[in-house]
Amino acid sequence: MKKAILIGASPNTESDDANSAFRLLLMPWTWSRNRGDIDLKAKISELFGTKNVFLYDSGRSAITEVLHSLGIGPGDEVLVHAFTCLVVSNPVMWVGARPIYVDVNPNNFNFDLNDLKKKLTKKTKAVIVQHTFGIPEDVSQIRKIVGPKVKIIEDLAHSLGSVDQDEGLLGTKGDAAILTFGIEKVISSVRGGAAIVYSDTVADKMNLNYQALPKFPKNFLALLLFNPIFWWLVTPIYYFGFGFFTLGRAFVFIGHKLGVLGKSIESGEYEGTKPKWMPAKMSGTLALLALNQWKKLEKFNNHRAMITKIYDNAFESSYGKELKLLRYPLLIKDRAKLVKKARQKGIVIGDWYKKILYSKEKNLSSLLYKKGTCPKAEKIGKQIINLPTFIKVDKRKAEEITQLVKKFI
Repeated sequence: MKKAILIGASPNTESDDANSAFRLLLMPWTWSRNRGDIDLKAKISELFGTKNVFLYDSGRSAITEVLHSLGIGPGDEVLVHAFTCLVVSNPVMWVGARPIYVDVNPNNFNFDLNDLKKKLTKKTKAVIVQHTFGIPEDVSQIRKIVGPKVKIIEDLAHSLGSVDQDEGLLGTKGDAAILTFGIEKVISSVRGGAAIVYSDTVADKMNLNYQALPKFPKNFLALLLFNPIFWWLVTPIYYFGFGFFTLGRAFVFIGHKLGVLGKSIESGEYEGTKPKWMPAKMSGTLALLALNQWKKLEKFNNHRAMITKIYDNAFESSYGKELKLLRYPLLIKDRAKLVKKARQKGIVIGDWYKKILYSKEKNLSSLLYKKGTCPKAEKIGKQIINLPTFIKVDKRKAEEITQLVKKFI
């Protein structure tokens, strides 16, 4: 039976994570009093050197609250990547501002700095800097471009714990930073996020807003706790069966049909609509899952660095020294054939972000994106693949993946 490498199916989950989720699932009477959020906040504060840390239900809620506390609203513009997910741009609209999409540098999948300069206006109040795949963006250079008055918010969804040889710890050079603990991020609590701010004045505003927020909806917790357990059990048997008809696929199909796997993005968000229950505080119960993975952050990142180096050597394309990429990006002209061939070998190749804002074209106008605005990002989306670097991909498997991919380059 083939060993399944599923890039988006709770890839960080190990036996201790599944056991932790299982114990919590069996003790619903503790959900309302678990305070893992206190210890998680302390860990984040220690890493980033500031007490101004706030935990939310998701990274997009964190972005929303940071923008709101910075006084950004109607009539303002915020520069964001075109090569990203809609959960980054939606919060800009949720506070009444307008996202201005900036094209991408194909060499590192970060901002095209020339396009950034062109799209900077007097209305620009902030820029959300995404260290794409964990490849460091030049925050100091962006500061020179946008000036001292435009706020810089670093998005660490792909780069928690990563260090740039020139910039230092990512997330410490801007005015704020955003963390997310989604199912396929650097560490996972299935759902959750954090905001870090470096101004005490802004932190005071955030704290006032934070105190008024609702608690995380308890009716979601059972689904979210079940998620890592499900994938821990199903991934080893994913390809047990004959041809396409396998036991793992059957369980996944049933899980989606019954709605027990949950949704990382709710349907209305694809059209820019904010779910009514967001933003909310992070669940203290889910924070316990994040804490369990936080203990392994260094191990996870060191493993990603090792796998990244294997890919660098194989494809002769380094994005920088000693990087710990969440996923390893390459551009492939015949992506469909590669993806199909990889699946036959039990490997799911990623495709962040094959569509602008990871949304259907019919919804782009709702997200305030006009086709042709960022041609490089649109072209990259048609060719992008990302190779897995997570803990279950060992050296032998990484080398097997490189041999497969080389045939398509």
